[in-house]
Amino acid sequence: MKFFQKSTWLTLSLFSTILLSCLSIASFPNNGKAQKSLSKNILRVALYPYIPDAANDKYRELLQRIETEFEGKNPDIDLVLKPIKDDGFYELDTLKTWLTESPSNNGYHLVEIDTLLLGDLVELNLIQAWNAPSTQSDWHPAGKRGVTLNNQVYGIPHWLCGNFIFSRDKSVVKAKSITELLPALDQVNPKTPNVAGNLTGWDLPTLYLDAWADTYGLDEIASAISTSNPDKVVMQSFNKFSKECVTNGKNPCLDGTYNDANLSAKNFADGKVDTFFGYSERLNFILKEGVNTKDVKISSIPLGQRKNPILFVDAFVLRNDCNKACQEAAAKFVAYMNAPQTHEWILMSQDAGNQAIPRYLIPATLSAFQTPEVRQNSYYRVIESETKKGLPYPNSGFTKIREEMEKNILNELEVAPQR
Repeated sequence: MKFFQKSTWLTLSLFSTILLSCLSIASFPNNGKAQKSLSKNILRVALYPYIPDAANDKYRELLQRIETEFEGKNPDIDLVLKPIKDDGFYELDTLKTWLTESPSNNGYHLVEIDTLLLGDLVELNLIQAWNAPSTQSDWHPAGKRGVTLNNQVYGIPHWLCGNFIFSRDKSVVKAKSITELLPALDQVNPKTPNVAGNLTGWDLPTLYLDAWADTYGLDEIASAISTSNPDKVVMQSFNKFSKECVTNGKNPCLDGTYNDANLSAKNFADGKVDTFFGYSERLNFILKEGVNTKDVKISSIPLGQRKNPILFVDAFVLRNDCNKACQEAAAKFVAYMNAPQTHEWILMSQDAGNQAIPRYLIPATLSAFQTPEVRQNSYYRVIESETKKGLPYPNSGFTKIREEMEKNILNELEVAPQR
């Protein structure tokens, strides 16, 4: 009897245990997936946000394809991409949070930054140098120089960015100097404002540096980052160019009207201004407005007596405590992002469908320009040619005095006679 009771009790206990286990599994249908995820290396990445949303879907298809393709090639890595939005990529406090907070909270292993801020991140000990990448021979010279500090490589270049001029008139884009550009602008359409673009905020001192490079060359560009009064020779040309924006006694390029880059680009697309200046990727917006590709012409903007394109560099940086497993996962990710095939589909906006307008971003790799679809695109051929000899903006010193530089330049522009 006792034996029977004991056996019955054991049987019931075993049945109860099995039942509870089944109920637990039923309560957590993703349990297997979670277990599998725990065995993977998690890589959290914040991509640079200032790129065209080609599909107008808040980058959903872009992010989905990147994640799907990368994880398909690297099943041991769980890629987590930050939603693409402008929420602090130029704020050191925000970058510090992302690069120091635990990745399980609000931190990221890999952040894509503008290398104007690279020196600040190194100085704050927030990032580490990369092990000598084997792909450096494929990097644009601007990218290579932009990520190098103290003879160490602190970033993997991904995008470049430069100042272009957009016009329907060949003489404007053929101008090789400010001396050739100004009369070309004046003859296009006397009844229409000559130029639209932004000359406020970060854009003003970086365009001044562009003008400095077009005046003196790129070798000593770091010396132009200064709180001293702006160079008089540079300002002579820069003043003349800024006055091309003047309409009815007002300058919308300087008074904040064109802080919204879409407004100046749209005014150009609608024929309300003759010429627009901005980054090459603004062409995506302009063509989306229905402008014929046969009408719009582009070239690097000459703001001095020659054209010496100066380029921004966007690069992937590693948080300082990224361990060996993290470093290996990060290296695989940047290799995927800089692969020619990846560049091709992103540049050509394939995430937005076969008929989508290309993004017209500038890749930081030479091989991207040689992919079939990019090579066949006439605008990309111009972009490649116009930026081939470009060098980067300095990667240290700028952010600390940017506001003072902006103030000094703006004062010089404000005292200039109006057109």
